[in-house]
Amino acid sequence: MCGGVRRQTFCVLIDRTTGHAQRRPEEKRARLLAAARKAFATSGYGASVHDICQAAGVGIGTFYHQFPDKSDLMRFLMDEEHQYRVRGFEALGPDDLASEVVRVLAGSDPALLRAMIEACGIDERLLDFAQTLRQDSRERLVAALARARKARDVRRPALDTNIAAWAILLLGDAAKDRSGSDDVQKVVEVLAFAGADT
Repeated sequence: MCGGVRRQTFCVLIDRTTGHAQRRPEEKRARLLAAARKAFATSGYGASVHDICQAAGVGIGTFYHQFPDKSDLMRFLMDEEHQYRVRGFEALGPDDLASEVVRVLAGSDPALLRAMIEACGIDERLLDFAQTLRQDSRERLVAALARARKARDVRRPALDTNIAAWAILLLGDAAKDRSGSDDVQKVVEVLAFAGADT
């Protein structure tokens, strides 16, 4: 676009004068995502596209070039949060399983997680997507519990891994208050490892 020596010099001068060098699409997207995380965590799903764009320092057109709508942006953030859970569940070991499960279930950003839950109550497409992610989370937690039980040599668990994972995820939903995390950890430990003989 800025071809030739004179034209190139002119473009550099404009960029320096206005302070707005042409940003690459990846950088704009990253700025939008960071601004959206912060806006949703602060204002919930009611945060406007305009506010997100203003915080990111991009125009509305850039937003719609990156995401068809606010719902699609939230869907992307939900998928990122799901990947956080997947990494957490895959890294679970038998020793600190309960505390790590509580940490992972609390989310990478609890305020953003609350906004995601709020969004699911407003947008049916997000609810459907969340249910798909939830199923995958449960399956990953089942696998993590099975590995941990095997490592601890739990031969006759009181609950099968599917039921234990389901109950742990429900417990995570109910335990929004971090102050009770010690109690939640104890319950997770029982759900994960209690034997039929105990």
